[in-house]
Amino acid sequence: MAKLFDMNNPVWRFMGKIADMFLLTLAWFVCSVPIITIGASTTALYYVSLKMEEGKEGYLFQTFWETFKKYIKQSTGIWLIVLAVGAFLCGDFYICYQTDFPAAKMMSWIFLVFGVVYLLVVTVLFPLAARLDTGIGKMFFMAFMISLKNFAWVLFMLVSTLCIVAVGIYVMWPLLLISVGAIAWIHSKILVKIIFPKYNWTE
Repeated sequence: MAKLFDMNNPVWRFMGKIADMFLLTLAWFVCSVPIITIGASTTALYYVSLKMEEGKEGYLFQTFWETFKKYIKQSTGIWLIVLAVGAFLCGDFYICYQTDFPAAKMMSWIFLVFGVVYLLVVTVLFPLAARLDTGIGKMFFMAFMISLKNFAWVLFMLVSTLCIVAVGIYVMWPLLLISVGAIAWIHSKILVKIIFPKYNWTE
């Protein structure tokens, strides 16, 4: 019976992890409501999640809010660039795809490849913003290089994101309540255990 109430019990650890995912999802959603602040809230999300994976977490909401305020200027700039590039790629792909000329069809495939590269870069961009103190231009370059050098792992991170969102929308909607936190948790495990140590980006 004593083991049932032991906080190191696997069941309690699992429930605690689910609670953390829910709280992170809630904090991210609340701070992302203006839309323009999604970049800052995503950076804060990864900052907290990476700390949790390293066993260095503090008060979740307090750390999230302090990080949100600290990185709001830089992360908003990153987010606006991400939005602009995404809109450009989607618009060009749509125009080329709807055009009947063979050259345009080929261009649509080229833009599709660019779109995949874009998603891979964005996948690691905000975790890098949460971990490194550098300029926006260098941040994009480093995210691009990391996504190429660690292609399989970053692709896995991207696919896991799409799968969680798809299952939450089409199969089991309660998953959406922890979706953002779950995505950050999966990504943080890969980043902390596999990718960051390669570059000595550990704290």
